Amino acid sequence: MSSGVLQRRRTVALIGIFGVVFTALIGRMVYLQIAAGDYFADKAFRYRMRPVPIQADRGQILDRNGYPLLTNRVCESIYAEPILIQNKAAAAQALAPVLNMEPQELERRMSRHTFFEWLKRKVDPEVAAQVKALNITGIGLAPEKCRYYPEGELAVHVLGIANLDHQGIEGLELTYNEYLKGQNGQIQCEYTARGLPMEDGECHVIYGKPGHDLVTTLDVNLQRIIERDVERAVLETRAQRATIIVMDVKTGEILALAQWPRYDPELGGNSDPKLRRTFTVADALNPGSIFKPITAAAALDSGVIDRNTVINDTGCMNVEGWTICNWDRKALGSVHIDTVMAKSSNVGFGTIGMWLGADRFYEYHSRFGLDRPTGIDLPGEATGQYRPKKQATAIDLAVQAYGQTLTVTPIQMLTAIAAIANDGKLMWPHLGKAIYDHEGNLVKEIQPREVRQVVSPEVARYVQELMVEVVETGTGKNARVAGYQVGGKTGTANKVIDGRIAQGKYIASFVGFAPYPDPQVAVLISIDEPVGAYYGGQIAAPIFGEVMGSVLAYLEAPKSTAPPPPKENPWEPDPPKEPEPAPVPPLVNLPVPEAERAAREAGFTVSFIGAGSYVVSQFPLPGATAYKGGEIVANLTPPGPGSREVTVPPLSGLTLRDAARTLAERGLLMEAEGQGAVHRQDPPAGTRVPTGTPVRVFLTLPEQNSR
Repeated sequence: MSSGVLQRRRTVALIGIFGVVFTALIGRMVYLQIAAGDYFADKAFRYRMRPVPIQADRGQILDRNGYPLLTNRVCESIYAEPILIQNKAAAAQALAPVLNMEPQELERRMSRHTFFEWLKRKVDPEVAAQVKALNITGIGLAPEKCRYYPEGELAVHVLGIANLDHQGIEGLELTYNEYLKGQNGQIQCEYTARGLPMEDGECHVIYGKPGHDLVTTLDVNLQRIIERDVERAVLETRAQRATIIVMDVKTGEILALAQWPRYDPELGGNSDPKLRRTFTVADALNPGSIFKPITAAAALDSGVIDRNTVINDTGCMNVEGWTICNWDRKALGSVHIDTVMAKSSNVGFGTIGMWLGADRFYEYHSRFGLDRPTGIDLPGEATGQYRPKKQATAIDLAVQAYGQTLTVTPIQMLTAIAAIANDGKLMWPHLGKAIYDHEGNLVKEIQPREVRQVVSPEVARYVQELMVEVVETGTGKNARVAGYQVGGKTGTANKVIDGRIAQGKYIASFVGFAPYPDPQVAVLISIDEPVGAYYGGQIAAPIFGEVMGSVLAYLEAPKSTAPPPPKENPWEPDPPKEPEPAPVPPLVNLPVPEAERAAREAGFTVSFIGAGSYVVSQFPLPGATAYKGGEIVANLTPPGPGSREVTVPPLSGLTLRDAARTLAERGLLMEAEGQGAVHRQDPPAGTRVPTGTPVRVFLTLPEQNSR
């Protein structure tokens, strides 16, 4: 074949190929312009749009009556549009002192290949005004919503916090985040290919959806009451921390929950994580004797004992080579369960624990829900620790029966005691009550839930009687509430740190219910590491009495004290209707006889703990208001010298009581000889000594000084 023919064929083939390609291109253009034109036009339009986020309103958190505990306020956030900033270094230098940020960090953010970049979120109004005044092209302010706490730190551990992106990270904010968070919106404006805003460009607003509101079981007025009392408890006892919880026994609703120390919720995630910890649900502690009603209920319900069972209390008992003693080492003799409970006998309950045996003890431990989390709607809930049943020996059962060597969380303990107050019905503890959308429509109602019947109603009511006796005649006398019958139990536990008993560190507690015989509320008080007096009956019981009195008054609970019996002698005078309040006298540093006399003169009785000759601490504290006829608990056991040094004050010429008060104010002890006024002291005035040091004072009568 000739070369000319080949050349012609090649030409025809090329023309054919070009024709096919051209036809395809024309087809593609037609498709793009006509068939898919709308699609690609929309895509190009969207490419030219730059989104600026609009944060949705996060739902409010309200108390049970609709009072806002956590809501929102408008605040400004600073953003950058990097492509519009001509001199990024200069802009960074100008913004750095206003935003309190490093210029290098600001410049780094402005140099990112993005259309939008946050520089600082949710700044103070003053900062926003300064940024606006700088008038830097490419730097803008976007309105956002900040969380606002109308009551400041009130209920902060319950409410929790959210982060800058409005995601809950603590408390109810985290638990109910999916309901509260809402759906964000955005503003979309049209930009040129160079990233500049179009003069006649379009802007679209995509509206978000506000979050739902959460109505809680909290009552803001009760919360205010216990926040005041928990702070006072810590200040008066110099404790490391404390908590108070108020629960409706019939529904499991938490009416108030407070713990100390608190933290500033406005700091959000920048606040101290240790302070944010809700140890009321997250930490398991030794309950001590507040556990005894659980043991009593288990033994009575299982038939191991009844109200006629006689228990021999010898003051101390030996179990497997270990010695168990009562808190005061006093023997009660042959007594029934009512005395064992009222006097908080460790020997009595240790005996009952061994009678129960491992199977029954652990069965009721589980029935009361003490072997698992309660399921309360707060994050981070823990559960207690205890000796595994297979390993439990007689000594384990004995000491666990009175609340030592096992741990529970405060919410577990209160829930269990509330079950006794609720005729044996264990309720689910909870803080959420209902969820509403932003238009006020009900989304979800959170109903009370009965978990199980843990003991028979008859047993529960008898244990209620036993706990009332504790307050009427036993270790809980300081928890009495005028006009009401109250049931409760004192508790004092050694604190365990890293699996070992911390010497000299205690947890004082009280748990109880009122009004008897139809309990409505249960209250738990826990005071962690008090300084000085540490028995639950000394420091937790009086606080419980004040809290419960305030709660019952607020709830307008009917008085439950029975009317006095008819008088047989018509000439008998009427008894006083209400006890008379009076200031508590100072007893610290007084010898026992003088302390008894001072208490009697002021209208109080006094009981002594320890084997010393002088009072080294007391509760209630001097100057506190209490009812005449009430009891002052005085500790006689001297502490070791403190680490802080103080100056010994001059005492010459002072009476015994004035000298005692003066030394007590400095944290010093006193040893006295003689009668009358101080004429000599050792160490002398002006000497620097550690707190807890005894100062010897010598007293003489006036006529002795004149000779």
